[in-house]
Amino acid sequence: MDIGAIIQFYRTKHGLTQKDLASGVCSISYLSKIESGAIEPKTDTIQLIFERLDMDYEKITSYDEKKIHEQIDLLYQNITEQKLDKAKDFSDELEEVLTPFHEPYVQNYFELIHFYYLITVNPTEKYNLNFQELLRLENHFEGKKLFYFYKIVGFYYNCHLNSKRANEYFHKAVEILEDFNLKDPEIYYLLALSYMGMQKPIYSNYYVGIALEQYANDLKYRKVTDCYHLLGINYLNLGAYDISETYFNQVLKSKPMGDSPKVRSRATHNLAILYYRRGNFEHALKLLHEALEHHSHLYDIVHSNLIIAKVYYEQGKSDLAREYLTKGEDLLQGTN
Repeated sequence: MDIGAIIQFYRTKHGLTQKDLASGVCSISYLSKIESGAIEPKTDTIQLIFERLDMDYEKITSYDEKKIHEQIDLLYQNITEQKLDKAKDFSDELEEVLTPFHEPYVQNYFELIHFYYLITVNPTEKYNLNFQELLRLENHFEGKKLFYFYKIVGFYYNCHLNSKRANEYFHKAVEILEDFNLKDPEIYYLLALSYMGMQKPIYSNYYVGIALEQYANDLKYRKVTDCYHLLGINYLNLGAYDISETYFNQVLKSKPMGDSPKVRSRATHNLAILYYRRGNFEHALKLLHEALEHHSHLYDIVHSNLIIAKVYYEQGKSDLAREYLTKGEDLLQGTN
């Protein structure tokens, strides 16, 4: 690593002059020679300079490109396994040790996977600047990393309800997956989600079936539950209410997933829609109010309020329908 260049970069970033940084550590001329690479400085001097720059000398100098690459792989793995606390630790560590002087391929790889972490933690955030910069990196990746690129870009579009664009990128990812004999059931699940968003439930069922088989073989039962939920939605949209009801009940009965407030709230919400479409309004209302007790995301809360309003409207209870529409409007004030 070019220690002098790193010191100069972070000194400038902190808005310090050479005089500011050298004060009490070394002479200005000595610091100037360090930054220009004219001399090999003493370790204790470098450590004092790094401390003043609020940087960990031992940590930064112990991370080479190979180790950083391995840490980024682990960051990706923890994101896909939804171990977001561990992912945050890896992300924070990498942000601390990665400098502009590391190889571009490592910096690009981290930018891609860090973006994946951000949109996994907060799917509704736009991150427009980051995303536009990310799109320019497509030609810098190949093989497995290009697969990650297409998957992550598709995931971003899916989070922002652009199912058609998401679908295009997921298909590109699947082509690479098959060319390089990789295994990633999540890409088939995401592809199924995009087809569900495009209102093509038959295509969605095909791909969720692939994902379901692979998740079951890997004993990833939380993911199996997600697949059951998506199948329930697809059969609901196909009007096959009995089959749909069976899948939603499988989700609610699964252990421990069915006890999760997030899983339970969405399954009961979708069951309520099923009963609403069947004309069983009282059962639909009971489930919708139960779902509201467990919802944590604004979209889910507003959507349940909307369906409650529809039920009351169908029952001729216009005042109650208006009350829940107003609640939904109030919740959406100041949001996108």
